[in-house]
Amino acid sequence: GSYFAYEGIISEKDREIWTTNVMNENLQYQVADLHQNLSELNKYFDNIKKLDQLAAKKVFGEKKSDDMEVSGLSVGSEEAKKKKAAGEGVQKVLYNIREKVIERISSLEGVVGMTGLKVMDLASVNDGLRQALGSTGSHQGGIYAPIGDEGEGIFNRDEFDSEVHYLTQLEQVIHALPLEKPMRAYWVSSRYGRRVDPIRKRRAMHAGIDLVGSYKSEVRSTAPGFIKRSGVYGAYGRFIEVSHGSGITTRYGHLNKMFVKQGDEVKRGQIIGLQGNSGRSTGTHLHYEVRYNNKTLNPEKFLKAGKYVF
Repeated sequence: GSYFAYEGIISEKDREIWTTNVMNENLQYQVADLHQNLSELNKYFDNIKKLDQLAAKKVFGEKKSDDMEVSGLSVGSEEAKKKKAAGEGVQKVLYNIREKVIERISSLEGVVGMTGLKVMDLASVNDGLRQALGSTGSHQGGIYAPIGDEGEGIFNRDEFDSEVHYLTQLEQVIHALPLEKPMRAYWVSSRYGRRVDPIRKRRAMHAGIDLVGSYKSEVRSTAPGFIKRSGVYGAYGRFIEVSHGSGITTRYGHLNKMFVKQGDEVKRGQIIGLQGNSGRSTGTHLHYEVRYNNKTLNPEKFLKAGKYVF
């Protein structure tokens, strides 16, 4: 019996290692793709202003005039045609990059929505995101920037800069959201919301979720941040609270041990304690909460959103 139990544990660890490797590989591909896009963008940015000016003067318009010249050459000349083709190529690359930026923005806004929050909620307590959101001219939590056929219209550098700035701020906010699992393996013994209190046997509000792992399972910070509180705290028993910025905090209760103290900086996935049975608890487990401006939210929504990010 013990042999098969150990085999099961080993298989589970192998699966976790494989999953982590896949996640890291996917992240590396995403970073490489972003670097390639930015490299292409930098390569062509120097030509944007000239191309915009040429397009604005309708140098490459449908009507060809012999007295129109580009760098001393008539529009109808072969070199002018080559310049036109090159300009259209640049426009196509820029539109493609901008489309990727907007797709990424839409994806991240969707992740925020899955948690039960809104981008405007986070912007209200995050100066960088609020300014970036304001610069896009959007006041409904997102950007609408339709992409036409390649080569149509003039690439708007200012709009694109605003979108990239907004995306950068949104990426930072997403990075700070508690989307990681607080334990590597667990089952949910009690969910968020109204329930029958396990001690008083009366209906009561459960502000978090109860997660049961193996004895003294490692408890991890679900996002980067700073330790707001660490110690014995009433019914929570041994308790840790982490501040992640933008009004977001997480709480970890009933711990057996705590490995961090108030003021410590922690990374996503860092081990901060061990699952225990301290405080008002009927058995070993982790009580886990997510709060926004001290208002409790359903942690399971964040864990679900995390699957799409990680």
